[in-house]
Amino acid sequence: MNKLKTLTAAITFATFGMAANAAMAQAPAAAPAQQGGAPAQQFEQGQQAGPITDGDLKKFVKANEEVAKVRDEFTQKLNEENDQQKAQQLQMQAQEKMLEAVKDNNMDALTYNAIAARIQTDTELQERLSALQ
Repeated sequence: MNKLKTLTAAITFATFGMAANAAMAQAPAAAPAQQGGAPAQQFEQGQQAGPITDGDLKKFVKANEEVAKVRDEFTQKLNEENDQQKAQQLQMQAQEKMLEAVKDNNMDALTYNAIAARIQTDTELQERLSALQ
């Protein structure tokens, strides 16, 4: 049971960094996005429409550090929690705090997630990010 909870927490937080914020941010815009189709798919795939500036990368680095702290804190709490309902509440709190961390760094969730997704495959962006750290 504890291994399952640990695995669930790991999967939740691993995917959160790139997906859950976007899902939360897209909720109010779901109806317009469904009409056009293509823009929503573009963001879901983690592609940003334009170039990523050094300013965006700097904001991303700071936001990502704070998101990682929240993820670490809540992963520990989830591992210690035995009640499934309380664990779900903790996950919701973690998502809210992560979204807040992104917003506190003057980013929106879609931009944060787009950069996180592009970093996975874009070697030039990886190099630029390394140079800024």
